[in-house]
Amino acid sequence: MTLDQLRYLVALAEEGSFTKAAERVYLTQPALSIQIRRLEEELGVRLFDRREGKPTEAGRAVVAQARRVLEEVERLKALAQGEEGCFQGPFRVGVIPTLAPYLLPH
Repeated sequence: MTLDQLRYLVALAEEGSFTKAAERVYLTQPALSIQIRRLEEELGVRLFDRREGKPTEAGRAVVAQARRVLEEVERLKALAQGEEGCFQGPFRVGVIPTLAPYLLPH
């Protein structure tokens, strides 16, 4: 799972169409579809109804969590840039266990 895949997932949920979401994230529709399918395979759950372009129940939960992860990534970038790349004091990152191995280095 990558941050890009999470961005694609959120874009698809917001646009409601593979074509519109692909345009928004500067991918072709087939490339976006492949990335979403890979994410679904990795998570072992169907995230979107392909006919309607709407998230499934599980998809809605994953999209909500993906939004939170992406917001935290932006906060992390802002923090790093605000301190000119130097962190001071304790630094804690919270990530759900299923995402941690993919988002945090060993």
